[in-house]
Amino acid sequence: MMKLGFYLCNKRHGRHDKYCPPFSVASQLVGDQPRFITVPRYNELHCQNEIISELKVMGGDDLVTKFKSFL
Repeated sequence: MMKLGFYLCNKRHGRHDKYCPPFSVASQLVGDQPRFITVPRYNELHCQNEIISELKVMGGDDLVTKFKSFL
């Protein structure tokens, strides 16, 4: 997530990390759309499909393509 420009914005400890998007993505978010994405704290991404769908809502296919290139 950090390679995409997202930064860690946790306020509590738990099983998931909360990442906030870079300004270029955050400025395009409208309405009730969450201003963060949660990612499980594992060595491997177990819920990758959910992460991809959240990224697609945030930044479209371009952001998903960038995410897949870092896997």
